[in-house]
Amino acid sequence: MRLASLTVAALLLAQAESAAAFCRSTSCVGDCERDFDGCKVEGAPLYWPSLCVGFALDAQASEHITLDVAREVVRRSATTWSSLECPKGEATLAFVETEPLPCHVAEFLPDGPNVNAILFQDTQWSYKSADNSLAKTTVTYDKTSGEIFDADIELNHAYNELTVGDEEVVYDLESIVTHELGHFLGLDHSLDFDATMNASYNPGTIELRTVEQDDVAGVCAIYPPGRAATCAPTPRGGLAERCGPDDEGGCSVARSAAELDVAPSVLFGVVAACAIARWRLRRRRGSR
Repeated sequence: MRLASLTVAALLLAQAESAAAFCRSTSCVGDCERDFDGCKVEGAPLYWPSLCVGFALDAQASEHITLDVAREVVRRSATTWSSLECPKGEATLAFVETEPLPCHVAEFLPDGPNVNAILFQDTQWSYKSADNSLAKTTVTYDKTSGEIFDADIELNHAYNELTVGDEEVVYDLESIVTHELGHFLGLDHSLDFDATMNASYNPGTIELRTVEQDDVAGVCAIYPPGRAATCAPTPRGGLAERCGPDDEGGCSVARSAAELDVAPSVLFGVVAACAIARWRLRRRRGSR
């Protein structure tokens, strides 16, 4: 709660002086030191080392939204973040869609195949602020280098009505996915009120479907033109083509750091570093 209050105060100040800038997610969690723009100044900045990163939708999609419709929405959001123009060329990161996720689970297996999952939660939402949280992006990374190993997006349809059209909009799925993909890429919340990565959303609007200059600047900083890398969309440990059965015949679940006998700060950093825990109601913006 103290952090939320500080964020609001910084937002108002930044708006008054038009000084807000993009923020990168880092390996620092908890009460991290932040600069004038609200950006963490501790920890390693998070990034994908490849020129491309794969993702897959849960084959079950949602009981309210079909897989085909969900895929079209996610593809549009992914395209929004692709081929962004930087001062010296295009940003060097692209999305690659893989086959639908074979089981309804967000996980990271350090010694097995993985997939960067996008899935709906229709019946339960086990995270805090359940009635106000629209989505959660969980990122697994190397705490020392900031290299991202895995990222999973969960969409909260259990407590919110997610809509896909341009009319009768409640909580616009495309706006939410576009924001979450920014976290997926390594961006933190921005104090720029016009940025898609600002931590607020006005229900009934579709204005977060596009990225703004602050968002583009962030991606260009993380994935600059001419970056020395190759396109390797296959997740760390290989692509999971099927679910590993557990004792009850369900999907495999990532083992905890304790079971692996390694310190979570060494192997995983922390999951949910890029989570959007709560979207504040946003005042309607003026025309751009």
